[in-house]
Amino acid sequence: MKATLGERMKERRLMLGLSVKELAKRAKVSASYIYAIESGERGSHIDKLARIARALETSLVELWPLDK
Repeated sequence: MKATLGERMKERRLMLGLSVKELAKRAKVSASYIYAIESGERGSHIDKLARIARALETSLVELWPLDK
């Protein structure tokens, strides 16, 4: 089973040693927004996902669940 966007985001966040609050601050979104995406409760707008990817020092391509 492939990882979801939220799972990939959380994995990258933990790899960087960031808390949800730290990531939210870097991406200029709320911590509850990060929690909601990581838990799969909601999707996100592409502009916010791009900010989150930059804050995670990665690209949307790396976070996006694609069939390989």
